[in-house]
Amino acid sequence: MADLTSAEIAHESHPHEYGEIQTLRDESLGACLDFEVETVNSRNESLLSGLQKNGFPDVLLISFMSEWCPNCHYEAPLLNALYNAWRGRGFEALLVVEYSDRAAWEDRFVNSLGIALPTVFGQLSEKDEVRKPSTAHHRIRTMMDDSRNWGLPLHLLIVGGELGAIHYVTGEFHPGALEDFLARRLA
Repeated sequence: MADLTSAEIAHESHPHEYGEIQTLRDESLGACLDFEVETVNSRNESLLSGLQKNGFPDVLLISFMSEWCPNCHYEAPLLNALYNAWRGRGFEALLVVEYSDRAAWEDRFVNSLGIALPTVFGQLSEKDEVRKPSTAHHRIRTMMDDSRNWGLPLHLLIVGGELGAIHYVTGEFHPGALEDFLARRLA
């Protein structure tokens, strides 16, 4: 048996929050997704503006994550690997960093974990219980009956640009679930 690294041991002993891939059919969800984000180049733009102009990929994954979220730390490298494996075949991904300081994100995710997924920064750069309900992330979670306190990670899968029926996972993907989803839609 191979020796496990400390990260692998921590991953194995970490309590995961696996969620099933579900579907929400609600036309208003698309409007909730059209909120302002900050790009890595410090420009403000609508989350969906480029996609609405240039077209949606066959499958788009939008993942809300934060640098302090242990479940995000364990899932981000898996998403990064899947993105690299599937992106030339109709799959695109976008991380929305919420409730996190930009420098901490870059240190703990980009530099430490080597995450190279397309990234934008959401509406709050820190945990703020008072302002949290005003965020698009919170409104989206409410539509999905997600009662977790901070609701991270949260994954949305948009197939063929259809904003009226979005697949989602509150928590982490079950092992293999995202690969199966992509294989069924992009084969």
